[in-house]
Parts: sequence; structure tokens; C-alpha cells
Amino acid sequence: MSSLKIYKTLLEYEVPLVVLAKNDKAQNYLGVNYDDGESGYLFYFSRINPENLHLLLTEKIDVHYAVTRAHKGRYEFAETWGVIGEEFKTIKSEELNPELLPKPGMFIPGHAPVSSDSATRIVDIDGRWEVSDLKKFSDLVQDCYAFGYALLSETGATSRSIERLFHKYPWRGGFSAVNFFRSLYKGIPRQDRADIKSITYASPGQIKFIVNATVAESIRDLIVDLNTDSSMATESYRYVQRMLQDRGWTGKAEEDLELDEQDKAELQALLATGCNGFGLKGHEDHIIGLASGDLLASVKIILAYYRRLKLLADYVSTGKAQNVFHA
Repeated sequence: MSSLKIYKTLLEYEVPLVVLAKNDKAQNYLGVNYDDGESGYLFYFSRINPENLHLLLTEKIDVHYAVTRAHKGRYEFAETWGVIGEEFKTIKSEELNPELLPKPGMFIPGHAPVSSDSATRIVDIDGRWEVSDLKKFSDLVQDCYAFGYALLSETGATSRSIERLFHKYPWRGGFSAVNFFRSLYKGIPRQDRADIKSITYASPGQIKFIVNATVAESIRDLIVDLNTDSSMATESYRYVQRMLQDRGWTGKAEEDLELDEQDKAELQALLATGCNGFGLKGHEDHIIGLASGDLLASVKIILAYYRRLKLLADYVSTGKAQNVFHA
């Protein structure tokens, strides 16, 4: 026998149907109302870890999955009114009668945490999309969004965790891109991550995203620029890349070189040129911080950002995705 205390109602229809409770160790339990009792409602409670609770609240798993495959430990049964603040004793059980399970497809709407900086942005789609198109486009959006968020996010614990990730990777000219971008995206607070709100597949159709508005606007502006004949971003990239090649710095790290003050001033100027061309003006100091003060790595970081955005811009130029992140 143990004790639980209800702290949130997730779903109700005249009576509480799905609730959240905690034990004295602050572990989360998902409670499901399955029948009427003599002095309350009959609930069973399934322990759920924070990651799966987040997936439940963001409608990425349903209640059936949460109390079966995501279940931890033993089930707890109790008779309670399901009122917030109510504390009660439970009886443990190793098994749960399958007849008590909610039907698959029962989701919990309206509880996903959303940042005050988040907004709905739309990508228009056209033409014939295959599964490979959806994967490629979503991967490009996620990578560009993660990189853009990192370069534009300058405060708090999030920035520090992203800094540590950048510090781990060598910037001599290449790195494990897949692992880097996957880790970078995980470093974004959950409420700020790019999320798909809806997809309408037609010709034309649209994909609605919930995204950080500042990051989305920066990506949108750069993609528009990249797909013009006189792209400022492309001109800046070519200039900076050519200067690095002329100096023999493309395959080197700052620690491999003996840079004098004039070299450092040149790198600072190249960083400013790139930031100005890539919509990152004013973020130079933050980017230098991501590179642990390494000016050469700072320049290579923004060049890598350009190359990732160029891949997305090239995909947009096919016409399958249009007007990226418009309001």
C-alpha cells in the first residue's frame, strides 16, 4: 500500500476521467477512471516517466500506450473522487485487466507547453510528394531550425548546454553532421522545438508548424535571399570561403596555427561579413562564445550554417515546398 496525491486533471466529462498524481518521491502517476465506487470513483494509476509524460501531453502517444508500453513498476488501484489536492491510499497489483484499458486513439489535448515566443508558421506544398520527400524536407527543416536556434539563442541554461555541444565538435572543416544536428535539436527546450500542427496534402496543400517566431523568420529571410540571382548570403559565403582558402585555413583549427593580431582582426572581419550576409548581424559575440573564443571556428560555424540552409533553399527551389514559414 502506498499514498498518492492528485495534482492535475487532464481530461474530464462531468467527472474526472484522466488525472495526474505524485507519490512521496515526486514520481508521476497517470490515473484512469474506470468505474463508480461506493465512496468515490475507481481509478487505476500507472507510473510514467517525465519523457513519456511529455509525449502524452504533446499528443505524441495516447493514453492506451501510456498505461501499457510506457508503464513502470506495478499498477496502483484506489477509490477517489479525483479532485486536485486529494490524497489517498492505493493497493498495488502486478497486472491490469485488459477490459479496463482505454481504447487506442484516446489522446490528451490542450496540455502541451508552449513558449511565449512560439507562433504558427506555414509552408505551402505542391506537386507529388513521396515518403522520401516528407522525410528529407522534415530533416532539413529540423537541422536548419536547430542550427538557427543555437546561433540566435543567447541567454540561460539552454545557451550553456548548446555551447557545450559546440565545444565537443572539431571545426577543422568537417564533423559527424547527423549526430551533431540530432544532439543540437535535443538541446532546444521542448516548448521551443519545431512541431507540426497539421498537414493538408493536396495540390496545393500546406504544413502548419509551431515554431519559435524569431528563428523561423530568420530562416525564411535567408531562404528567400538564397533563391535570388543576386543573393547577398551566397556572395558573402563565397568571399569568406575564398579568403580562408587563400590563407590555407580551411582544414585547420586555430590551435594548429600561430595567428598574430592582424590574422585575428581579419577573422573578426570575416565573421562580421558572414553574419551580416546570413541574417546573424549582432550575434557575433554569441557565436564566438559557442566556439570557446576560437575566431577561426566561429567563422566555420556560420559557413556550416549557410551550407545547411542552402540545402533547404535548394529543396524549396524545386517548387514542392514554397513560401517557407509564412504567417
